[in-house]
Amino acid sequence: KQWYQRRVAITAGIVPWSLRLLWSILPLHCPSAGGLYGALDRMYGLVYHLDQALLAGLPYLQEQRVIKYKTSLLIQVAGALAGSGSIQPAIKLLMQIKNDQPDMAVPVSNAIIRLYYQVGNIHKGESLLAEVQNKLSEEEKEMNNGFKCIAHGEYNEAYQHFARVVNLNPTNAVASINGAVCLLYLGKLSDSIVQFEGASKISLHPMLLFNLVSLYELKTIANTTKKYHLLDSITSKSDWEAFPFECLRL
Repeated sequence: KQWYQRRVAITAGIVPWSLRLLWSILPLHCPSAGGLYGALDRMYGLVYHLDQALLAGLPYLQEQRVIKYKTSLLIQVAGALAGSGSIQPAIKLLMQIKNDQPDMAVPVSNAIIRLYYQVGNIHKGESLLAEVQNKLSEEEKEMNNGFKCIAHGEYNEAYQHFARVVNLNPTNAVASINGAVCLLYLGKLSDSIVQFEGASKISLHPMLLFNLVSLYELKTIANTTKKYHLLDSITSKSDWEAFPFECLRL
């Protein structure tokens, strides 16, 4: 009975952890399931079950697996908070993860640095960046320097950093998108559209496509034709059925 109770606490019965995690974040993408608050309720419910399993005592390997589950779940919580604009709670939670899981200090620090820059807390962002700078890859250094330049309003310098990231890793959609945004702030609408179109070949994130079609509307009266070309590229993918087509503003 005790083993079964622990098994329920870890994976909610025979349901795999990956499916439980998917179930918990589903409301973020389905407002009818509760939206942000529905997702947080589910995620913190899973955190509670994981904490109960740890308190009950587990063999070392199982304990490490549960800690890994909990960390991945808390990162999802922080992402949901940041995505909803609750930046300070997200930073606080990421700080907790950073302190509890030293092996994840660098990637978590990267996330915190970018959130600091996002809310304009440049001093704390630069201070944390200085702590981890020597542990970062060249791609990570360029990304963080790009975000720092954006925080300072230096869009041309930021674009140069993001361009170097894309040269290092052409599949880095985040760098490509931020580079396109920098070009827009620099008044280079046509160049920004070209960069957004390039990013759309890497990622079909709805916000990326929403920004792209908005620029189409600013650029040309033939924007509807361009939107339908974009629609064709989306429906050629295997997973297009669940795509939120309203972002195309057709």
